[in-house]
Amino acid sequence: MPNRSHLFRLSQLAMACALGLSQVPSAHAVYDWNWSYLTNPNWEIGLTDFGYSDYLFDQTPGFVGREYLSGEWGAAVGYKKGDNTITPTWLEPRFAYPDWDTNSNFSVTNAMTVDLGANGLPTASSTIGNGDLSITQNISFVDTLTGTPMGRVAASAGAGSAYSSNRYVMLQSYSITNTSSETLSNLQFFQLLHGMSSQNGVFDNRAYAGAMSDYRYDITLGGDASASGTTQYDYIGLSSKTAPSAIEIGSYGVFLTDNHGTGKPSVGVHLSVEDNKLTGLDSFASTTAWVSGAARWDMATLAPGESANIEVMLTILTGWQVSASTSSGIGNGSADLPPGTVGYEFLGEHSGGQFFFSYEAEDWDSVQEMAALGEFDLPNFQIPGGQLQLFEVEFDGDFSGQLKLSFSYDPTLLPADFDEASLNVFHWTGSTWESLGGTVDAGLNTITVETDSLSPFAVAAAVPEPETWAMLLAGMGLIGFRLAGRATPRTALS
Repeated sequence: MPNRSHLFRLSQLAMACALGLSQVPSAHAVYDWNWSYLTNPNWEIGLTDFGYSDYLFDQTPGFVGREYLSGEWGAAVGYKKGDNTITPTWLEPRFAYPDWDTNSNFSVTNAMTVDLGANGLPTASSTIGNGDLSITQNISFVDTLTGTPMGRVAASAGAGSAYSSNRYVMLQSYSITNTSSETLSNLQFFQLLHGMSSQNGVFDNRAYAGAMSDYRYDITLGGDASASGTTQYDYIGLSSKTAPSAIEIGSYGVFLTDNHGTGKPSVGVHLSVEDNKLTGLDSFASTTAWVSGAARWDMATLAPGESANIEVMLTILTGWQVSASTSSGIGNGSADLPPGTVGYEFLGEHSGGQFFFSYEAEDWDSVQEMAALGEFDLPNFQIPGGQLQLFEVEFDGDFSGQLKLSFSYDPTLLPADFDEASLNVFHWTGSTWESLGGTVDAGLNTITVETDSLSPFAVAAAVPEPETWAMLLAGMGLIGFRLAGRATPRTALS
């Protein structure tokens, strides 16, 4: 993977201008963090040897390179050695944008290496140490198929609900070994998250249904990303299976007071980590940028040579903002309508809210996984080319009447002699696949329908004649889709 530090810095400078920052990063900000890049079909992250990231970029056609994480994904540890208390110490020696030197005393034992996992997605590992501890990190992507719950309501509030994340999540495990000759007690681990556009955040510990729902202890940050010239609203989350002993949602510097290019932010959750004084505040919002969150986990006492383990999960989700006065637009793509773009037009009344779009061309392996989970019934229509083009559309506002949707499909997935005019849109109602027909524009590769409800949609062909159905079942990839929309709010389980 080529070194992207120059592109990374240019993108940060552009965002600094867009946000109206008081200062531009100085020349000393050029620093080699030795990024390793891991990419899945939807997003890409850069990690240092210390497991730190300041780089999480969109892979959506039309938005490749848009940032989610021009902030901090970083860890710290604290412990007691004899009578000496080692205050929380960051693993990463230098945070990026704003660039500042941390209190880290860790060095690299084994640099980050990137491999390909059994699921076809990249994995990475590294080892660092400081004389008392050796920490081995392992990073991997998981394709959840359906997304995993991201809490929307603070634990201290009433009833909760959750969105479902992007289908790809990142797991990062830390194996912490005592390499000293003394017992280390009161071992504590901290993880900090600060999203690019985060303006609010909550900590939620409720149980929700869904993939990987055992990662129920969740910090979700959200914010308006429209400064980048889009109508997008970004969510980014930190989750764990293990209940943290302390949390805090708060600031990461003060907008237009702190320099978000260089210099340590003067206030924020990062300071609470260093002081080991996370406040327990589980909800925080700002009218401008720079909201962050952190969690602490109390771990076992380690005799010399003993190890303890902790794993955290990183998730993202993008919403497309719609005002009550906006009747039409496009999402999940751009004006040149790459596959996966969805155009919308409200034909009746509607409130403001957010659309959540996704697009996948699923293979048979994914079908079997979904079927085993009871997420769908096999469809009763033809899948030209053997890969079903699936669109998920959800809206968290209200609308009445019809909603016109225009789906941009991928013609390269269709057989060479296929008549695109025969395409239909099929709508999964929760109990059956319903054909909505559709108006095809073969020049633009779009198909348009009207609907009064939302959930998964499939672009495919009409039911074949009965005598050919058996052959299609045997020879073509058939697929369904999840019942619940990725972004449909989920209520907590009782």
